[in-house]
Parts: sequence; C-alpha cells; structure tokens
Amino acid sequence: MAITVVTFDFWGTLYRNVTSLKHERKDRIKHYFSLAGVTGISDEMIYGAMERSWVIWDTVWRSEHRTLDVHDFMALVLKDLAVGLPGNLLSELCDVLQQAIFTGNTVATDHIIDVVRELSETKQLGIISDTGVSSGKYLRKLIERDHGSRFSFGLYSDELGMSKPAPAVFQAVLDRMGCRPEEVVHIGDLLHTDVIGARKAGMHSVRYIGVRDVPSIGYAEADYVISDYRKLCAIIEEM
Repeated sequence: MAITVVTFDFWGTLYRNVTSLKHERKDRIKHYFSLAGVTGISDEMIYGAMERSWVIWDTVWRSEHRTLDVHDFMALVLKDLAVGLPGNLLSELCDVLQQAIFTGNTVATDHIIDVVRELSETKQLGIISDTGVSSGKYLRKLIERDHGSRFSFGLYSDELGMSKPAPAVFQAVLDRMGCRPEEVVHIGDLLHTDVIGARKAGMHSVRYIGVRDVPSIGYAEADYVISDYRKLCAIIEEM
C-alpha cells in the first residue's frame, strides 16, 4: 500500500540549534532577575539550575510520556535557586524564553525545505512534536515562516497532554487523516520516542541522524536510517 501521509518530528529532525539555547535562556532569565531586583545569582548558578531542572524534565518525559511546559520548567529553576519573581515578570519571562527560537540560532535542517516542498506535492504532511520550553504555539510560527501551509496538521505534546511514544499520539494521526497505519511513515531522530512509537502503531519509520545520532540500547531500529534528506523521497516511493 502506497504512503499517503508523512509525519515529522520537530527538534533534531525539522530544526536544529546552531548553538545550545541554554545561553540565550540564561541571558533572558538573568535580565528578568535584574528587573525584579534579584542579586547574587551568577551565570554558573543559572546554568546549574537549568541543568538540574532538565534532568527532572527528562525523567517526567521518559517515565510519564508527557512534557513539562515553560511555566513548569521555570518553577523548577526558581525553586532550585530559591528565587521568586512577581507574577507579571514571570509571565513575561516565560513568553520571552519561548521567543528565543526566533533569534536565528534555530534553523531548518539541511535540505529539508526543498524535500518538504517536493513531498507536499503528492503527500499529506504532519508534525508530531514533543515540546519543551517553546510550546506548539511558537513552533508553528517557525513552520509557517519556512514551510508556509505545506503541513496539514501539527500534534504537539503540550496541547495533547501526552508525548511520544504514547499510542494515542500516533492514533491521533490516523483519526485525523482517516488512513491506515501502513499508509503512514514517521521521520524522527530518537529510537525511544519516534521509532518505537511508529513501529507499535504499525507505521513505517525513518530515523534521521543528520543532526544527532542518539544511541538507545534495547530499541529496534527504524526501517531506514538516513543522514541526508535528499534520499528521503526515493525511500518513501519504495515503501
């Protein structure tokens, strides 16, 4: 049966960061500490608090199949630093942190814009993304900027209330598109979320390692592994 629907992960698949966003986030957090009159918090302390907060974030993501949002993340950071912010400044900071993806540091992966353009001529395209600090609301803006209306839908964990590889996430694709699992191929970079989720749903899978190749011992490999998106269209036609 021919592929009719192609879904993509976001981070490490459609987009990558030139340098870690932690530096921009640190600067923005420190600025709002200054606005609130908070002193005595060094850059190293903020970096450390963010790193420890990400450990908690990762534990929740892996064990509960849901993602903490920017407000949850900042609550962890502030608790770690024993710092409080007025509600209005905290709300502004949470918004500003999400906007860090628009500074030019977050860029489309190599060749993906041309590949998406080609695929959109014959396939329905979608996004299945586990969100972090930046919510689906903000990720959509990047998609619209670079891809226009070529994606038919986007499923974001902060809006779904669940993350990959939860079966309901992939079932949502089938329900939305009215298709069979074997008509869908999912492209992502992580074995423990993208590949296992697609495989359990009965979908085809492609693992993209052009940004990072994350080892996950004990997980089955994708149907195809690529480091160059210029191979993707031919692979999908072979399925």
